[in-house]
Amino acid sequence: MPLESDFKHDDIHILVVDGASAKAESLTKSLREAGFKKPNILVAPSFDVAVSTVEKEKIHVALINYDLASRTGFELMEELARMGNPLPVIMTAEKKDSKIDSGAMDRGAYDYLIHSEIDPELLERTIRYTVIRRKLEDQLVHAALYDELSGLPNRRAFFDRLKQGLFRADRHKQELSIVYIDLNGFKAVNDTHGHQAGDEVIREIGERLQICLRRTDTPARLGGDEFACILEDFRDREAALAVIDKIVNIFAEPIPYEGVDHQIGGSLGVSFYPENATEADLLIQLADESMYQAKVKSRRTGKPEVIIATPEEKTA
Repeated sequence: MPLESDFKHDDIHILVVDGASAKAESLTKSLREAGFKKPNILVAPSFDVAVSTVEKEKIHVALINYDLASRTGFELMEELARMGNPLPVIMTAEKKDSKIDSGAMDRGAYDYLIHSEIDPELLERTIRYTVIRRKLEDQLVHAALYDELSGLPNRRAFFDRLKQGLFRADRHKQELSIVYIDLNGFKAVNDTHGHQAGDEVIREIGERLQICLRRTDTPARLGGDEFACILEDFRDREAALAVIDKIVNIFAEPIPYEGVDHQIGGSLGVSFYPENATEADLLIQLADESMYQAKVKSRRTGKPEVIIATPEEKTA
């Protein structure tokens, strides 16, 4: 469990969201007096700049003013949640207002501060408590959303990330791809060499997926010998296919366990947003159906196979 001693001021990146330059400067000054490093304090003067900053930078906590000209801090919190970036937020306001206080808490804010009451000591303590509390929460979330054996996101996390990925793809007018993977030869390993050998296969496949994918991609274990990947933010279709080729290549080398080399294959089914479908359920269905077609083909060829859903299946 994280302790207070884990909190290091130099490691904390803070986003100040405030359209009033004087208040932003005052908060920045208080943060520096509280011990936080100037390069780690970013200022966003508007809603749009805040969204862009969160997309590009690593932020540990955000100080968001409720009044953002034509928008509100509530709207920004909701937008960040839709983006899949529910940052720890400390809401700030010009004066006490029970509606802002309760509204901020309802949306998951960690605290609510009034500008006239903020001083370096209060600010440091509030941020410290916020970051430590978030670390504790992240530990609990990790246990609920990650597969213990492979270390990958589990089925629940996969669907959450797909929903967020589709939101980003729609927002930025980009493509997204789902790759469904079923292991070939896994049952024989379990039946012949036992479940410990099977567990080693799952762990190794999980590690290989994490190594071959990009930072923007999501590998997941859906259960048993089924895995899936969400590929995002690729320049063009060729870039996505290059990543898929890397996934195929993880099956090239056998997996050793207790003196035995286990040659595991894979069957891959692929669907693309928005070419094949725009809804998550249909994208998953098409990738799953393509994976079963690849499995049939793999039985004939004896090697890993990839089937990509055709655009015509979109209307199925």
